[in-house]
Amino acid sequence: MKPKKNIKPQQKQNKQPALPVFKPNIWLAVISAVVGFCLYVNTVKHDYVLDDVGAITGNEFVMQGIRGIPKILNVGMWHFDNVNLGYYRPLSMITFAIENQFFPNNPHVSHLGNVILYALTGFFLCLLLMNLFKNFHPIFSFIVTLLFLAHPIHTEVVANIKSRDEIFAFLNLIIATFILLKSTSPLNSPLPKERGRRRGLLLLSCLFFYLALLSKESAMTGLLIAPLVLFFSYNISIKQALLKTIPFALMIFIFQIHKFEVLGSLAGQIPKDIVNYPYAEAGTKLPTTFLIFIQCIKMILLPHPLSYDYSYNQIPAGTFGSPLVLLGFIIAAALAYFSIKGLQKKSPLNLGALIFGITLAPALAFVFLRGGIFAERFLYAPSLGFCIAIVFLAPLLSPRRGEDKSIQHYWMQKFAQLPSLREGLEMGIFSLIFSLYSFKTITRNPVWHDNMMLFSTDVNSSPNSCQVRRHYGSELINSGIAEKDPQKKTEWFNKGAEQLREALRINPRFGDAYFKLGVAYQTVNINNDSAIYYYTRAIQEAPGYAISYNNLGILYESTGKQELASYYYNKAVEVNPFFPDGKHNSEAHKKKTGLDVRLFPTSNNLDSLENSTPLKNRDFQFYYKLGTDYASKGDYTNAARCLEKSSDLNPTYVDALVNLANCYGMLKNYSKNIEVLNKVLALNPTNVQALSNLAVTYELMGNKDKSEEYRDKARELTGR
Repeated sequence: MKPKKNIKPQQKQNKQPALPVFKPNIWLAVISAVVGFCLYVNTVKHDYVLDDVGAITGNEFVMQGIRGIPKILNVGMWHFDNVNLGYYRPLSMITFAIENQFFPNNPHVSHLGNVILYALTGFFLCLLLMNLFKNFHPIFSFIVTLLFLAHPIHTEVVANIKSRDEIFAFLNLIIATFILLKSTSPLNSPLPKERGRRRGLLLLSCLFFYLALLSKESAMTGLLIAPLVLFFSYNISIKQALLKTIPFALMIFIFQIHKFEVLGSLAGQIPKDIVNYPYAEAGTKLPTTFLIFIQCIKMILLPHPLSYDYSYNQIPAGTFGSPLVLLGFIIAAALAYFSIKGLQKKSPLNLGALIFGITLAPALAFVFLRGGIFAERFLYAPSLGFCIAIVFLAPLLSPRRGEDKSIQHYWMQKFAQLPSLREGLEMGIFSLIFSLYSFKTITRNPVWHDNMMLFSTDVNSSPNSCQVRRHYGSELINSGIAEKDPQKKTEWFNKGAEQLREALRINPRFGDAYFKLGVAYQTVNINNDSAIYYYTRAIQEAPGYAISYNNLGILYESTGKQELASYYYNKAVEVNPFFPDGKHNSEAHKKKTGLDVRLFPTSNNLDSLENSTPLKNRDFQFYYKLGTDYASKGDYTNAARCLEKSSDLNPTYVDALVNLANCYGMLKNYSKNIEVLNKVLALNPTNVQALSNLAVTYELMGNKDKSEEYRDKARELTGR
């Protein structure tokens, strides 16, 4: 008998079935571009709005057209505001200059430019996603792109011309990543010809990444986004993916050198500005960062109501005792843990969470490092991560997934058959979300038509923002300036002053609001003493605001006080050498009068006037006039001395008492200020100005209860 052969048991096959590979569909990318264009085509007829003035019409180099481009490349973004915030973003400014060269002062062309760039974003984003998620049916990437394009949180970016820097940064980063993906392959030894092609694509990718950096500094997040895309696309390790993006790190290094050569610093200077940096106080930055994180989650999930501004004090600073701050910390920690722990699974859910967190980091850093405010534009790029996640998870809601083992299997197999697109509950969900997003976007866009429309609408969604109140009040005053009918002019003044005073209620040290009240009294409800008072307060609270000095110069010139006019014109130039009105008025006044006053004019002429006036003529009216003259020059000490004499001579003269109280307020002698205002109320209990001034004084002293008490009394009398 032949010996039996040992039969080896068959080994189990551990090979995973090959994943399907879908070819990108260029027509889906084209449809995405068309959808992006259609969503915002109703913004093309809009005017310049908000910061468009500072970025375009108020930017001398942009207005010079093409010949201004070399100058744009050599200054920071807010050069003409004479501030260095560390922002070097010349690319969008260059496009504004080119548009202005061929279509001067035409906001419609610039709005059309934004819409076209947004459409291109949809095209390249869809292409990138189809190449990234090549194992999923292209309809997956298409749906992600459509939801991204329709998300209403983008309205601030696309409808506001100035925010082209945001569009450019994201678009160039998408293109750079797409080209990088094309230039990279898991093949170890490509042919020499193929290696040359890849090097060319890599250089092109670096070029677009550098353009992204020239658009906005937040594009530096591409240093993390790009390796993630490579890691999720190919069978390589994180380390290998990071090595392949070293050229991007080199681009950032070159950009930082470039930026430093232009600005002289990398970080810039953080202004002491509670309006835009309300969380800069010690102990508030970190907890408020988690509070703002919750705000971001809320706005990405439910983008309603929307507002162009969330500055002081729309979102009050957080503390670690706040439940929302604690919730923000828990969600942030869970998101970070989940994203990193599941990284090796290469799930689109993890990728979406990582994209959301990485692209949101600059916004949270703005809060944590600088104490800056939240803005809807900060969610422009992070919304992509959100859309990837919700589209991937949508099949969980479908009762028809049957025996599908995973969501990946659903997107790989079920959607390979196009007829099934009509069947799933999830498609109804996508259609509903897309329709709601589109409706909100299309109906939100008209709000950005002009300043009056924007400010009057968003004052309802951000009622506690002193900036929105100031903007709306300023626009109402501007309407009053343009109005010819005296009665309507007064109505515009009353409405505007009410909003500006509400801004001062929220922020009693708001220099811009004081400035606009000065404008109101100089041009609408003309009262030179009041205008001087408010301009002086504006200078006290915001000494770097050149236009306040300039307007005081105009006021003094019109009243024949040429020495003071010369001083304030020169002061405007000293504060901001790049302010065009200040330079023009200073030079024109010097040529006209021959005066070039650099030091504040002395009050010797007023002293001599007092001494030369006979004693019998030095009545309360004389000292009242003398005191107001001192106050008009900013000499509140001598003004108070004269007004005290006026009040001593006529204790019932209310005008002298009110002005005396104002002088004590300017000198920060609040106890005297309150004492005099109470004298006014003893003479006239319904004096609204005294009640309002008491409310402001107590607010400055930190006595909120007393402040509200007097503010309520003033409201009862005015009916507002």
